[in-house]
Amino acid sequence: MTGKYGPILEDFMDEAVRIEKAAAELDIPLRVIGCLAFRIKSPEYSDLHIKMGREVTDIDYMSYFKHQQKIINLFRDDLGYHWVPPSFARASTLRDLFIDQNTGRKVDVFYDHLEFCHKIDFKKNKRLEVDKPTIPLAELFLEKTQIVEINAKDLKDLIITFLAHEISEEDDDRKVNGSYISKILADDWGFYYTVTENLKKFIDFVPTVNEITKEQKDHVIEQANKLNQMIEDAPKSRSWNRRAKVGTKKRWYKIVHSMDGTRNAD
Repeated sequence: MTGKYGPILEDFMDEAVRIEKAAAELDIPLRVIGCLAFRIKSPEYSDLHIKMGREVTDIDYMSYFKHQQKIINLFRDDLGYHWVPPSFARASTLRDLFIDQNTGRKVDVFYDHLEFCHKIDFKKNKRLEVDKPTIPLAELFLEKTQIVEINAKDLKDLIITFLAHEISEEDDDRKVNGSYISKILADDWGFYYTVTENLKKFIDFVPTVNEITKEQKDHVIEQANKLNQMIEDAPKSRSWNRRAKVGTKKRWYKIVHSMDGTRNAD
């Protein structure tokens, strides 16, 4: 189906950019998340990403809920997609599902926050204005490391991120804002625990990856250790310290239910 902005494109990256630009014309921030976002942010390692077996299967975005109706209209009327009503797509009103009826390819749009095992808030600090066409690198890192049962696909996404980007103390489209990550985790012990445990898993995983050199492995691990140190050194809030005393005796994360499609940003 062809809409106002031309036909739906076969290539995932080309189509993701086409959609983002169409939204920008309407002053709607629509930022790519998930596997495709990691590839967009690290183009020099896209071949490695593919070689490691990372396959893009859909397109996922983050936006603000105040733009929801405009986004539905854009996809349905101008981009050539079928909008799946909420009662069929999911229980949450903070997500919309669109389908290319010719190919069956899905596009998910999440609003205001991304919540799997923990909650990443984009609305509070207007984080969608920081970067484009993807969410900021800091949130891309948190998107993956908030998953308690992190898997090899997630860890491979982090590998190309740490190969392509240095850890920094500020926002930059070529750097991971470690200070921002540390600040978020310093106020939420549960989120902190999940992320730091996943960094340990990541550091153990990297040496097993055959597609990268020893020099690359050393660099990636160095970046992970640097970020972990920034997280540990950040002053913790009173609520963080109170929750830390309870520790893992009480569940510290939200259980992700696949039935409601909570984790579709792959």
